[in-house]
Amino acid sequence: MLFPWEWLVLSILLSNFKYCMGVVEPVLIVHGGAGTVSEDRIPGKLRGVTLAAKVGYQVLARNGTVVEAVEQAVRIMEADRFFNAGYGAALNIEGDVELDASIMDGATKATGSLSGLRDLLHPISLARDVMEHSGHNFLIGDGLVSFALDRGFRFLEPPGQLVTQHSKDALEEWKASDQSYRSGEGGTVGAVAIDANGNIAAATSTGGVTGKRVGRVGDTPIIGSGTYADNGLGGVSLTGDGDIIMKVCLAYDVLRTAQLTDRALQPVADELLDAMSAALGGTAGLVALDRAGDVAVAHNSLHMSWAYQRGDTVAYGASKEDFNLMPATDTPFDPLPGGM
Repeated sequence: MLFPWEWLVLSILLSNFKYCMGVVEPVLIVHGGAGTVSEDRIPGKLRGVTLAAKVGYQVLARNGTVVEAVEQAVRIMEADRFFNAGYGAALNIEGDVELDASIMDGATKATGSLSGLRDLLHPISLARDVMEHSGHNFLIGDGLVSFALDRGFRFLEPPGQLVTQHSKDALEEWKASDQSYRSGEGGTVGAVAIDANGNIAAATSTGGVTGKRVGRVGDTPIIGSGTYADNGLGGVSLTGDGDIIMKVCLAYDVLRTAQLTDRALQPVADELLDAMSAALGGTAGLVALDRAGDVAVAHNSLHMSWAYQRGDTVAYGASKEDFNLMPATDTPFDPLPGGM
């Protein structure tokens, strides 16, 4: 029986061999946000990320596109109260939900980003429409709302249905504290996928940070900072202290540095995360795939829930040394009260 680290090494060697032979094994990887998570919420996050990885992977298994795969994976987490995206998103200083999202197609470099969106459960789907149908890369404000309505999206009525009790409690705790943005469990969600033809896509969605000013924009919708995909480099989705991540364009920097130094993504990601924190403070995390389908999971926060499916196996974890494997057919986490 192989230990987890032995399985990972074997998986990387096999994927490299297949890449050299012109074959890439499809992979779908997700994250559920970097931060500090209470023990009672970790099972919910692991349940959510493993489900999202499986749903996204099934799109690839049915010969769907990588863009569709990452969109569907992120939608699962946007509808899950255990994540800071869509339903359950963090609240701004006025107690409202303002959502950011982005998506990128590595084959064409097409991108779609949005910010400040309210009362729409699945901002990642609207970001995809921005990419494919708006003629632009980034929409905000009244123009974003008008575009969404033209495309057939329907906003929740009455407003405020994305607010959860957990988010309300987090805002009250923030107001009673020193009001540091670098506290809490995070929760930004993201996905990266590669198909058998080497096509790559990445997507990220978030509610931002608890107590943020109205109109604040973080790294999530900024291409090259929170999200990046390029068939020749790989794909990345970021989470963490967005006001810091955007200063170093971390998503692109990880991929480009790995290419220029001819190194694997994992050590490069670890080093750049630590360099960012040493220079500017804060913490962050990411999931990434290179053009051969090799996986990188990196974070210097206490926790970051993540999962990926390759073949019939799902890997997942929540803390720095956490690496677990299960058959894709297993459902090891107990159903949670109140559902997702």
